[in-house]
Amino acid sequence: MKKERRNEFDLMRTVSMLVIVFFHYCYAFIQYGVGGNPVCIMLHNNGTWGAVFVSMFFMLSGASLYYNWEDRMQSFTGKNGVASFYLKRFLSIFPMFYTGWFICYVMFVISFNFLFNWGGPYRKLLYTLFGMDGYFLYKGLNYYTIGEWFLGAIIMLYILYPLLQWGMKKHPVFFTVLIYGLFFVNVFRRSIPFLAPYNAWVQISDNINILTCLFSFWTGMLLVSIDKEKLINKVTFVICLLLTLFLTIIKLPVSTLIITPAISVCFYVTLSYISLLVDKYLKNRKAYDTVTGFFSKYSYPIFLVHHVTIQKMITIFSGREMSFIVSIIYFFVTLAVISLAAVILSKITDLLLKLIRTAFRPHTSS
Repeated sequence: MKKERRNEFDLMRTVSMLVIVFFHYCYAFIQYGVGGNPVCIMLHNNGTWGAVFVSMFFMLSGASLYYNWEDRMQSFTGKNGVASFYLKRFLSIFPMFYTGWFICYVMFVISFNFLFNWGGPYRKLLYTLFGMDGYFLYKGLNYYTIGEWFLGAIIMLYILYPLLQWGMKKHPVFFTVLIYGLFFVNVFRRSIPFLAPYNAWVQISDNINILTCLFSFWTGMLLVSIDKEKLINKVTFVICLLLTLFLTIIKLPVSTLIITPAISVCFYVTLSYISLLVDKYLKNRKAYDTVTGFFSKYSYPIFLVHHVTIQKMITIFSGREMSFIVSIIYFFVTLAVISLAAVILSKITDLLLKLIRTAFRPHTSS
């Protein structure tokens, strides 16, 4: 049976994407030494806005996957089996990543005076082959060009997903205790003496540690499994709105790793309720559907290209000054360029896949 469309997913994906792009846009002014008074809205009193909406992106990924696959994946093979799931995830991620990566790699080669091994020994291309170059960039220079650490994290979560779905359906309490337990142990690991070897081994930043990402991803699966009318209503909307204000305005003596996903859950609920209001009261919703539909459809290519595009757009002003108003206007110019680059990357990837399918399609003689 076909499930109803969850319009709130499009709104959450759109808002998350725009906030993350804006966050990196603001950070670029600091990174590339742009003076004056450019816009810089990055922090709340208990963390960063970028982290909040990255966490919500993981929640959205977990929620949308579980919503769409909950009644499928009954076997390893078959139309909706585990193998089919992995194939669909591979095709949705890697062709576009490889295409975008190669284009940027060529740009890097040219900018480095045709230095082809600018990322070090060619064995480091294995990171790129598996989409992990951004995630493991903390280990040292490799051939990372696009995708950030988020790509590697979401690939690992997709690999785990069949097990997570089985756990949600068969042993939800055990898996929740296990995943949340591992998360909280990781949060407080530096104060736990017997975890010293683990602390010495794990050098990756806590906010991108796979246990942190898994916590948000599993939380999204939990949220979407709750009856929608019980989770998304006027009362929960008001509570989450007030809680968001409290968690972002009042400085709390609590780890940002804990506060960040709590704020993300609040935004999940508030944006879902806003989406319900839009569905109910917005009569002429063509513009709304166009905007949310576009950013939802192209969220992945936007995610891939936005960093390198922002870099190119902001380095123009490196060492110069920009006013607040001009920086706001320039953000929309930058967003337009990012969107155009994302559409072009998507179209190029589709064309390449079409050519590959045509080349390998069996020819029938007349």
